Amino acid sequence: MIYKFSLIEKILLSSDIIPHPFTDASSAVGLGFALGTSIKLKIVDQLTMEYKDVDTIAQAANVSAIGAELILDCLDALGYVQKKEHQYAFTKRGFKCLSEQSPQNFRYFILFCDYLYKGYLNLDETIRLGKRPKSNMLEEMTDYEWELFSRAMIDISRTNYKEVVGKIPVPQNAHQLLDLGGSHGLYSIELCNRNPTLKATIVDLPPVKKYADECISHHHAGKSVTFLPTDFMKDELPNNIDIVLGFNIIHGLNASENEALAHKVYQSLNNGGIYVILDQIKGIGGQSQMSKATTSYMALNLLHQAGGKTYSKSEVDAFTQKAGFRKTVLKKLNAPGFGVIICTK
Repeated sequence: MIYKFSLIEKILLSSDIIPHPFTDASSAVGLGFALGTSIKLKIVDQLTMEYKDVDTIAQAANVSAIGAELILDCLDALGYVQKKEHQYAFTKRGFKCLSEQSPQNFRYFILFCDYLYKGYLNLDETIRLGKRPKSNMLEEMTDYEWELFSRAMIDISRTNYKEVVGKIPVPQNAHQLLDLGGSHGLYSIELCNRNPTLKATIVDLPPVKKYADECISHHHAGKSVTFLPTDFMKDELPNNIDIVLGFNIIHGLNASENEALAHKVYQSLNNGGIYVILDQIKGIGGQSQMSKATTSYMALNLLHQAGGKTYSKSEVDAFTQKAGFRKTVLKKLNAPGFGVIICTK
């Protein structure tokens, strides 16, 4: 994101002398596409912390010199590269976020966003109808798109899984955990690492098993975490469970579907068990524009892609308490707009 403004720019922006649509409706969209293109065309793959001439970069990426320069100028504006005449190099942020050599890169997240952007060409129809005109996005995804989705979720979860797990009050003597739609299983793996008596089952659709297996193997968690390929909305859940995770699940469901899921979860839990919901929570950030932007954009995206929305704490309380949960507690996360809701049976 653009994060450096001169004092004059700050004053002009705050007074709307510089119209905000110049950024909101133009540069933000174009810069987002430039970021995705830089990865798809392997332009950033030619960069290091040392300066390289744009012609050398373009030739190695098999793109035009003018095209490479325009993309790299966009990344310069975003703070990912630094420019010296016609030479470019990664900034520290650029190397961390974009380099294949960085274990903390966000390349798959960026590529998944690029894939989502293209679906916005028919957003008008979704808004007019109040629903997605086609089937659910997950029903249309190719194997490659499942990979983008799964690895993008890994990119995101790497940033907060330790923080999130630290918010979860694991019941005393808890033994069984279900991770609904858990995909990669990073949260379950960390919970089991911190609670050696805990065994976790990731419950998700078959296309993501490959990525769960990778994470389980990488973290040497095969003795504590397993994968169950199933549709938790259609199939029964196991009984005698102590913890159920529903991370980034409720936003893909409508209110009646969430009520039905909460009921299934309630029936599977032992007394004193907890249903842990992680999601974008409307209103969690007060007057923070970044928090409002996160939850509002996600609500729009979810309606368009999957027929879902974001929910407030009171809306979550409505469907969980109707299912029988007696207490809910909201805990904020560092990421604007995100929170964990602990529902106790």
